[in-house]
Amino acid sequence: MRIKRINSKLNVIGKNVKKYRIKANLTQQQLCDKLDLYGLNLYHSDIYLIEYGKRIVRDYEALAFAKVFDISLDKIYEGAEKELN
Repeated sequence: MRIKRINSKLNVIGKNVKKYRIKANLTQQQLCDKLDLYGLNLYHSDIYLIEYGKRIVRDYEALAFAKVFDISLDKIYEGAEKELN
């Protein structure tokens, strides 16, 4: 199976994940710890890869990010349409 990329990235929300993580004053490891409370087991290296568009983000992962940051999915995907240009 071939993996699709958009502008050489594997996801369109990585920048927002990083933005909201920093806004929440969380390290990548602290974000992992909070995600674990929702049953999502990620490593800090996964967060790094997501933030830099080098890892696919599953729909349930995007939802968990939104829950941790206490924002809507719209906010997580905000600006994603720019990636399609």
